Amino acid sequence: MVKKDVATPSSALTREVGAFLEALDNTAPNAVTMCALWRAHEVVAHLAAGALEIALHLEAQGEGRPIPSTRSFEEREAPFVAMEDSNLRLELQRNIGRVIKSLDTVLGVDAEAAVPWTGRQMAVSSFVTHLRSEFALHRFDLVGDDAVSLQLLSQPEFTHHAVTVLGRALLTRGATAGPRTFQAILDAPRSKQILVLVDHDGARLEWSKTLSDPDVRGDLASRLLLLWGRMPGDPRRLESSGGVAELGSIRSVLAGY
Repeated sequence: MVKKDVATPSSALTREVGAFLEALDNTAPNAVTMCALWRAHEVVAHLAAGALEIALHLEAQGEGRPIPSTRSFEEREAPFVAMEDSNLRLELQRNIGRVIKSLDTVLGVDAEAAVPWTGRQMAVSSFVTHLRSEFALHRFDLVGDDAVSLQLLSQPEFTHHAVTVLGRALLTRGATAGPRTFQAILDAPRSKQILVLVDHDGARLEWSKTLSDPDVRGDLASRLLLLWGRMPGDPRRLESSGGVAELGSIRSVLAGY
């Protein structure tokens, strides 16, 4: 892991990665999580595979080699899911170190660097926020609501990343089974409203350009969880004014990856 006294691009990961690993130390491999159908073992496999996939792209970029195509979740995670859990947890730590090194190498040369990722260009600096979001979110999956989850998931840059970088990806799965046209407004204090939109241009998240009566209102952390297809442990943190059908459509579209 990154030392806290070293000023590198990846040093921003320290808090979220450390919080996840501490929670993981107190979580059994077969423990059921807040991520539907995943135990702790599958959560770790997802994070280990994701860190490696990013590292492979950035290592190729840093060495001037052709950048590989981004593999699907299923393809890259399968070898990690098959590992014995103690080995998997060691592999997670190795891959965290590997992605940290590759981030610092690429961003140390060019802070504006970008690489092909899932069929588009991704700013390398965005991977820092993405990894922070992933480790904070999956820590919630392990332990649910606690003071640390509230602090981590309330950071506004995570919501900004979800809307501006993942604004289509977060709706890809849910939109296939949801309504063909749909619109809803999600609100939270001290934040712009988020528009959940499905129309002829596809399913996506956008910042709302106008202030409207929200369909769902909650604190920053609970709204972020909703964007990722989850609910806070205390569901009263979210309020819906649109009725059962409206809430059902929102939950259907916001089904997560």
